[in-house]
Amino acid sequence: MNHDPDDNRFENLLRDLTPAAPSTALSKRVDEELKLDMNWLQTNRRPHHIPQWLASAGWAALGAAAAIVVMSHLAQQAPTEASVATTTPAVLPVSTIREWEDVQDEGIHYNPQHLPEQHVTLIARERQTWIDPRDGAQMIVEYPREQKLVLPISFQ
Repeated sequence: MNHDPDDNRFENLLRDLTPAAPSTALSKRVDEELKLDMNWLQTNRRPHHIPQWLASAGWAALGAAAAIVVMSHLAQQAPTEASVATTTPAVLPVSTIREWEDVQDEGIHYNPQHLPEQHVTLIARERQTWIDPRDGAQMIVEYPREQKLVLPISFQ
């Protein structure tokens, strides 16, 4: 690779550059900030270590308490049977369609009783359609399904 003499001179100038020393005011401010940070770390130390399982149990208890609050709120707002009979549902189911996308043959396996079984995985996509009778809006929900089947085999 060809080097230009100006490039070498420029590199030499850059090598000769040295950073300026920090001012005494800046050094003092940095020292004060570091001392404040160190004081904060020392004053906020916990006197003892909390076991990991206790923290996990606390979060689990908090989640259970939240679930209880939500369920009790929903139970208070549950409609009576008479009011359910007089109101029309918000949406009505129209259709459910399952489309098979793939069938995977996983071969023949033997169960604990030494009997042969055919293992098959069915992969499908299910589409459910609902309609809102108030305004005719149509809602479609589509989700994948995977089903594993074990079929008995008899050799006759």
